[in-house]
Amino acid sequence: MGSRDQVGPAGAEAGLPRSRGPIALDQAFDRQGLVALRAAVAAHGAGVGVPPGRVDDLVVLAHELASNAVRHGGGRGRLQLWRVDGFACCEVSDDGPGLADPEGIGRQRAPLAASDGRGLWIVRQLADEVRVRTGPGGTVVTALLRLPNQVSQLDQVSQPGR
Repeated sequence: MGSRDQVGPAGAEAGLPRSRGPIALDQAFDRQGLVALRAAVAAHGAGVGVPPGRVDDLVVLAHELASNAVRHGGGRGRLQLWRVDGFACCEVSDDGPGLADPEGIGRQRAPLAASDGRGLWIVRQLADEVRVRTGPGGTVVTALLRLPNQVSQLDQVSQPGR
């Protein structure tokens, strides 16, 4: 999991799906909308091909990303969910000040006594791939879940002869 994490500005997307499929869910949220957002993600998970055993993972990672946007990214954000190239893609964007250390954030588990610092670590544990783009105008985190029985372009590139 998290083996193909990408960090950096827009354009640092090598190895990830380059296109975006039809958007299954596009929902703005704030602190008061987090419960509704979780319910919407759960309702749309199967529609983008996430198997029943992984819908909970999708809901948890969506909640962690949205909670981070509310807490650190200006109090609100937007979540989009779609399917493309053998992946379910969950993307959360915010208008916050950006991340100081996008490459390091979420790479280490927070100490048990810490009151925060677990959100992106949890996302990196649940997602098969994560992309972080950040700057002074906000942050966009895209978490990808590989769908079962899907052959993606990534597989074809990493395993020649298929």
